[in-house]
Amino acid sequence: MQITPLSSITTFEEFENLKSTPEVFESLAEKILLRHQLPRKSLTLFSEGTNIVFACGENKVIKIFPPFHLDQYTSDSLVLKHLQNKLSVKTPTIEYEGEIEGWPYIIMTQLDGTLLEELWEQMGHDNKLLIIRELGALIKQVQALPTNGLETIDCHWEQFINNQIAHCLEHHKSRGLNQALLEQIPSYLESIKESLRQIKYPTLLTGEYTPMNFLVKLGDGIWHIAGLIDFGDAMLGRAEYDLLGPVAFLVQGDKTLLKALLTSYGYSLEMLTQNLSHRLTALMLLHKHSNLNTQIRIPGWKTKVKSLKNLESLLWEF
Repeated sequence: MQITPLSSITTFEEFENLKSTPEVFESLAEKILLRHQLPRKSLTLFSEGTNIVFACGENKVIKIFPPFHLDQYTSDSLVLKHLQNKLSVKTPTIEYEGEIEGWPYIIMTQLDGTLLEELWEQMGHDNKLLIIRELGALIKQVQALPTNGLETIDCHWEQFINNQIAHCLEHHKSRGLNQALLEQIPSYLESIKESLRQIKYPTLLTGEYTPMNFLVKLGDGIWHIAGLIDFGDAMLGRAEYDLLGPVAFLVQGDKTLLKALLTSYGYSLEMLTQNLSHRLTALMLLHKHSNLNTQIRIPGWKTKVKSLKNLESLLWEF
C-alpha cells in the first residue's frame, strides 16, 4: 500500500482521508518517542477528536496537529502552561513539544479518570446536579484567572461577533437547520446584537466545556469532576460564551440543572432574565462550531420548536 507523505497534506479533507491509514500516525508517534528518548510503549489511538491523539502506555498522551491546525497547537500549548496548578481540578502537564515533518506535537501527562461523556446519560440526577454545580464553579474559576500572556489567542470580541453575525445564516444553512428557523435568524440577532458586542474585559474561554473534555472520578460512590482537557479552541472573549456547551450537552432542557449551573457560576436569581436567555440563545447561534441539529441533546426538540423564541424557552427559560 502506498503511504501518502505527510508533507503533501494541506487541507482538512486530505487529513480526514489520511485517518483511514492510522499506521501513518503511529509511525510518526514512534519517531516522536525516539526523538525524546522515551520508551516505545503501546500506542492507543483515540477515535474521537479533531487532531491525532495517542495514549502512550498509561501515563502519557501524544497529541499531533496537522500544519493547518497550528493555531490549535498554539492555543493548547499556551493554555496548558497558563492553567498549570491553578485550578481545583487537574489539567495535563506538558513534558515535551516540538515539530516533526512539519506537524506540531505535544507530549503531556495522561490524567486519571473517565470521560463524562461515557457516564452522563446513565448517571443519577442527584449526581448530575453535583457535577453541574462543580462545573459552574470551575468555569468561574478559570475565567477569574489573569489573562496576561494570552494576548495571542484574543479573538477581539467585537470583531469576532461581527464576523459571526455576518456568516451566521450561511453557516446554519450549511448545517441543515430548519428553514423556518433560518428565516428568523436575521431579525433575532438584529434585536440583540448591540448587547452581544459589549464586553467589559476579555476572559479565558475554552469553548470546550462539554462531556468529551471532562474527566470524572468516583469517590464514596459519587462522581466528581477530576480533570479538564483539550484547549485547542481556547480564546479570550466574553465570559457568557462558555456557558453554551454545558447547556446543550449536559443540561438538556432540565431547568433544575440549568439554575444550578448558572447560580454556581455566579448569577443571582434576579439576574436570570429574558434578556439573558435571548443573549445566550443568540450566542449559541453564533458559536464558531454551532450545529444545533447535533448539539442540542433534548429528545424530539425539533418537533417542539417552531421559532427561535421556542428554542430560547426550551433551552434557557428560567
